[in-house]
Amino acid sequence: MPPAPFRLASSSRPSGHAWLLGLALIVWIVATTGAIAWVVKGSLGETERSFAEYGELFHAQLRDKLRANEAVLYGFATFLGAIPRDDHDAARQYARAILERYPHIYMLEVVRRVPQKELDAFTQQMRRKGYRNFEVRQFDYRGDREWQAPAMKSVYYPVILAEPDSDAARSIIGLDIDSLTGLRAALIRSEKQGTPAASEVFRLVEGDDAYVLFRPIAAVGDTSRQHAFGGVSYALMVLRARDLMPPPRELDAAIGHIVRFHVGQNADTLYAQAATREAPGQSLFRPLRFERHLGDLSQPASIVLQRPVGLNDISGIGLVTVSLASMFSLTLLLGYIGNLRQREQRREEELKTIEHLALHDALTGLPNRFLLLGRLEQVLTTAQRHGTKIGVMFLDLDGFKPINDRYGHHVGDALLREVGWRLRQCMRDSDTVARHGGDEFVVVLTDMQSASDAAPLAEKILGAIAEPLDVNGDILQVTTSIGIAVFPDSGLDAESLLRAADAAMYEAKAEGRRIFRYATPGVSMSLQTAE
Repeated sequence: MPPAPFRLASSSRPSGHAWLLGLALIVWIVATTGAIAWVVKGSLGETERSFAEYGELFHAQLRDKLRANEAVLYGFATFLGAIPRDDHDAARQYARAILERYPHIYMLEVVRRVPQKELDAFTQQMRRKGYRNFEVRQFDYRGDREWQAPAMKSVYYPVILAEPDSDAARSIIGLDIDSLTGLRAALIRSEKQGTPAASEVFRLVEGDDAYVLFRPIAAVGDTSRQHAFGGVSYALMVLRARDLMPPPRELDAAIGHIVRFHVGQNADTLYAQAATREAPGQSLFRPLRFERHLGDLSQPASIVLQRPVGLNDISGIGLVTVSLASMFSLTLLLGYIGNLRQREQRREEELKTIEHLALHDALTGLPNRFLLLGRLEQVLTTAQRHGTKIGVMFLDLDGFKPINDRYGHHVGDALLREVGWRLRQCMRDSDTVARHGGDEFVVVLTDMQSASDAAPLAEKILGAIAEPLDVNGDILQVTTSIGIAVFPDSGLDAESLLRAADAAMYEAKAEGRRIFRYATPGVSMSLQTAE
């Protein structure tokens, strides 16, 4: 039964007290809303300023690293062009000093341009320099990511030096950077323009996302001599995406970070980190967004930061102040409204109690015959609409009256409560078990496909009821006889089904008890007799 509509006054015409209460409530709402809006606006403004400062700092750190990359690569290429030929040790020492000074640089490499006709001689030369197993290889970056023999072509670009000296660096000696089209394109662009050129974003052999910055090596001073690596060579800087970002402890977990790399017409995602800390109530506010482009560099990149705004961004102190300012008037209003609501809730609870007592058995708590008939009518309507079957079981306890007479009504009542509980444990949520009166119970089964569907449940009930019961130290045992009627075979309405199930139950009693019988003719006897 729905609750009565809430009213501030019992009469249809507002009284003077009700008018004053309404006016006070309106004034309180307006004042409190205004104060809260002022606190929210100030808090959001502070959050926006803090987010903008974070974005500018993130942008500055990334910009400085990208600029440092160009300067460092220029110095590395110039140094390689100035040292004598075959002085690889000096090149390695210089590279290690750079890497120690700039930890965000993942690797420094040197690539040599080798024509196909010189490949065998170059391979032998590298082996004589200490790389005993040196060979030019390709790596399938886009496919199965496996090492492969180089394809036949006119020119190769193998890596001949890589620092720092690590397993990862040693594993790529001989790697033909032409394995990935974007690497060779950046190398050629750098050679033509005489400036650093960045590759597209790709996944390293080791598995991390990265890009490469190229610069050709030119002899410094006496241009008639060759530089340390001879031939046409290039200085490379490998930059791993995650090393360009601030340390994880400096990243705000409430902010999503996206860095894109723009090479040619492509916009590759260099780094993406979603916000790992949710903001409660974030759907109520527009998220903050920070965008910057670094288009004046050889490493064109863009930054997109996004921060959800939630209730935790609102000043707690400001809200507490507003709450204290309105507490007295709010307490009065809530007290008055609360009193009205309590009286209304008491009325609702009384109505629910009356309804429950009218529709449920006071002893077992099961639905009584009135609620049973109502539910049975509902499921019958559904069964008629969908063409399904309904089962009605009529149960009568065997041997209950002698126990009730011998041990008294309190023991009989305890036994009936236990039987009701055991029946509930046997039922599905969609089924109904009700006390019909005395020691009689009725079970309604829904969504049956055939009459035989009721047999397993009947056997389960027979076994459950027959279990011994300990009442105040007395071990008692009862059994039950069950009659089963099935819609539409045994009847088309509630009354006819109950009569048919009742008659089948008496037939079961007459045949020996602790068995079940169908009211529907033609059902297999094997389904009607319990063990």
